Amino acid sequence: MKTILFLSFILSACSNLLSQGTPKEGKTSFAYVDGSGRYLYTREQKLIKTKIISRTQISAQGSSNKFLEKSVMVSQLGSIKDNNNRIVVLRPLASDFTVWLEGKRYDSKMRLDVKSRAMKVTLTSPEDKWKGTTIYPFPPAKQFCFFSQIPDCLYHNLLLTKALAKKGENFPFYVIWDSYPYLQEQFTGVGAKLFAPAVVKYDGEQKSLSRFTVEVNGQIILYHFSKSFDLVRMFWIAQGISVVPPDEQMSDVEE
Repeated sequence: MKTILFLSFILSACSNLLSQGTPKEGKTSFAYVDGSGRYLYTREQKLIKTKIISRTQISAQGSSNKFLEKSVMVSQLGSIKDNNNRIVVLRPLASDFTVWLEGKRYDSKMRLDVKSRAMKVTLTSPEDKWKGTTIYPFPPAKQFCFFSQIPDCLYHNLLLTKALAKKGENFPFYVIWDSYPYLQEQFTGVGAKLFAPAVVKYDGEQKSLSRFTVEVNGQIILYHFSKSFDLVRMFWIAQGISVVPPDEQMSDVEE
């Protein structure tokens, strides 16, 4: 009976999503631009039963085989009690992140430990300080998103539709830095913890695209979505990072 009720709840939630439009599955290519140059950025998402699988990769221009970093994340669609109601959530299950820094490979693997309500992080790198396994308890919160999975996670957590319905209102969630701790070494002002509190809100429409802002650790990240919630652009202003369609020049973009 519980399984039937759960499936009914998920089907109802999916029906609400479909009424707003649904992002397409498969791979999409972008241009990734930062202070060091312009690169090829690919995103891929699949829904397999109740699991959301997302892949991202940054490669040298003209060669998708020479990647600079890549990430694979798996989250599971479910629901939890929220006062007298139930809300849809994505449970972060696992992520594998790899980055090449100065010609050396650094890996961060995360696995959910359900019993201890914690994330197990295993680091492999050429540096002793980034080796071994550490357990990080989840903070008290309801919704979590792997950083590289934010566009997919916000959609399936219904946070985009909620933000559209209540324009200007902030909706809280937690970011899990799937690139932890290497992102903290590369970027400034992102904190030193695996989990970071964040909020998302609707920020208006621009050229038929819906714009949402995510604020995390005091920094603003802008996400532009189509009417079907496909990611079109992303701007992380403080880090000087832009993700845009591959044929789009930065001079053509009005932020």
